[in-house]
Amino acid sequence: MIRPALPLLLLLAAACSSAPAEPYSSADLEEARTLAAQGDYGAAYSALDDLERKYFDRASQGEYSLLAGDIAYQREDWDRSIHHYEEYLLFAGVARESERVEARLYEMGLELLEGKRKAFGIFTDRSRGIVTLHNLAAWAPRGPYAAKALVTTANYSFDEKEYGEAALDYRLLLEGQPGSIYTDLANFRLGICGYLQIDGPWVDERLIKHSAAQLRYYLENHPSGLYRPEAQAALSHLDHLKDERELNLGDYYETIGNVRGARYHYRKARLSSIAQISAEAEARLAALPEDPPLKRPAGEGSAG
Repeated sequence: MIRPALPLLLLLAAACSSAPAEPYSSADLEEARTLAAQGDYGAAYSALDDLERKYFDRASQGEYSLLAGDIAYQREDWDRSIHHYEEYLLFAGVARESERVEARLYEMGLELLEGKRKAFGIFTDRSRGIVTLHNLAAWAPRGPYAAKALVTTANYSFDEKEYGEAALDYRLLLEGQPGSIYTDLANFRLGICGYLQIDGPWVDERLIKHSAAQLRYYLENHPSGLYRPEAQAALSHLDHLKDERELNLGDYYETIGNVRGARYHYRKARLSSIAQISAEAEARLAALPEDPPLKRPAGEGSAG
């Protein structure tokens, strides 16, 4: 006997589900609610199986999402639980229940991120954990877990050396949760994320400048910051790289015979507070020949 594929069965089942003559109400959740209260979550799940959120009246849709999320959570069906809890936060979010939902979403997102929960018991789904925590911060921005969710994803990316992703989350944290207890860390790490992407003076000048500006901001605005020694050391290295870059650019222009370009960058390097770079720039300036005459565009004659 040929058995239909599972996706086809699901499609057929969905096709058989149609809208009721009248919208469902809170009363239609009573069986599932009673079974869940008795701890029979399998039966409660079955009682909800033929009911869809969209067929409930507006007043009951949030109640459906919360109950469905709770039942799925108790059955450790985290995909469904996250889905229904996110529906609840996005469309309902009654304050007295929201904190419990947010706590569970944070717990599930964190365990997915840490690889403690696996799809089919085999595969980790860390990206789902990141999305869950991002959604939690976006949909419950005034809740007690919003800042914690963002710093968790930022720190995870930072530890994985994904500094660009980490910087995005640290910035989101600073913009969305400016008074959180993580402000000191986020301001410091935002500068360090750029710093750690720099592997030499030849890197894009903007990355050096932006990283240095963020570290200066941190030092100026966090006089008692926990990370001041690390920030000062990184900033000193960035200043060295910036001046060394000018010296290297002068070398490049000298190599291709552009004396004016070489002189311009050597003069900038000469202003360095680092004695060695300043001395090298001075010596190279002294060794440069005179600037060649400026070339006029072809066909341009003298006046008169």
